[in-house]
Amino acid sequence: MNAPQSTGTQPGPFRFTLESPESWRRVVQVEVAPEHFAAVYGRKLRAARKTHTRPGFRKGKVPLAMVERDLGGEVRWQTVEELVPAAFQAAVLEHGLRPVGEPEVTDLKMDPGDPVRFTLAVEVRPEVTARDYRGLPLTPRDTELPADAVDTALERLRESRAVWEDAGRPAVPGDRLRVDVVPRTEDGAPDEEKAVRDYVLELGGEGVLPEFNAALAAAEPGQTVAVTVTYPDDYASEELRGRTMTFDVTVHAVQRKVLPELDDAFAASLEEGQTLLELRAKLREELAAEQAARIRREQQEEILDRLLERHAIELPPSWVDSYVESTVAELRQRQAYLGREMDAQELETARREARPVAERHLKAMLLLESIREQEGITVEPEELEAAIAAQAARYGFPLPEYRRYLQERHEDERIAHEIADRKTFDFLIENAVPAGDG
Repeated sequence: MNAPQSTGTQPGPFRFTLESPESWRRVVQVEVAPEHFAAVYGRKLRAARKTHTRPGFRKGKVPLAMVERDLGGEVRWQTVEELVPAAFQAAVLEHGLRPVGEPEVTDLKMDPGDPVRFTLAVEVRPEVTARDYRGLPLTPRDTELPADAVDTALERLRESRAVWEDAGRPAVPGDRLRVDVVPRTEDGAPDEEKAVRDYVLELGGEGVLPEFNAALAAAEPGQTVAVTVTYPDDYASEELRGRTMTFDVTVHAVQRKVLPELDDAFAASLEEGQTLLELRAKLREELAAEQAARIRREQQEEILDRLLERHAIELPPSWVDSYVESTVAELRQRQAYLGREMDAQELETARREARPVAERHLKAMLLLESIREQEGITVEPEELEAAIAAQAARYGFPLPEYRRYLQERHEDERIAHEIADRKTFDFLIENAVPAGDG
């Protein structure tokens, strides 16, 4: 615990004694100057007199001494209620506190003849001084694209534009089959109530049971085959676990996948006038940008890991709780948009999973802010303006209207913070050393 810091010799309406029992908690002993309390009390008493009534007196004409006898206790409490937030604001300014919540008021004393005293306890952002952040070890990463990266991307594009047509032959793995699936009852009769009609499966595809793949190999339209399946004891469906069932599967269609030719016509189908050579160059550029972004994310996460290893930071519990609840609220909103309500167990799981993320984010924020302060890293107005202009152009908005939109919602502050973080990570990465060398 830090030694109490008293500012009682300073003139003013309040005298403070500050204690720091934890890095994230401040306890302020407050003493109200008697003359200040009397001034506020007198003002409130006179205000109360204006509406006070008593037999024999017109409203507002009751002697002040009588008003005090009638309402003194209530007015004293009203006075304290006004002085507590004023004292808190004064303490925040005087001691440079950075509260993360409202203060807790305890130990109120209003003894006759003594100054009014009370205690304010508040959680604050801990004061963090980053150290040993130059020369952080950083794992080297290969920035070259794999040799087959462009070819793989082209194949994905071809797959996405594949068409299905009648195979005109028996089914082979990779074909798409349209089938009816009718389970049999225990006595071997078809269970029409549980039949699945016009079901489409890909032979050999993910999620298709091996027994179906084996039975339907070489199947032709119009053919019905029996498929017997013994489900394992740990099968996902509780109803089917450990059971052996037979299905009658009638094949209605066998289709094969037809990929487009990889030529200039294919490239032009994606963008008018585009050649295959131009498509390959565009894909290489996009893949390189994606890889650079992925490497950057990995580097930032590794930098944060290194920083957090070197700094033990205690966070205000309510600060973490607030971040967690904000995260859960966003998740609930997204789920509600999709038409589903999260139950109590899902919410509790979400809170539990969000907590370590919240702690990491808040600790990282404190460390990055400290590094910026020590290194003089700032965001210049022209940097913020360039970022806003780039976003406006990307989204197709006129710059003045988009800038005003951001300012009204304080989104320009978020963009400035993102720029500051990026510049701080730039600094840390530039000053890092290959892991194993430092």
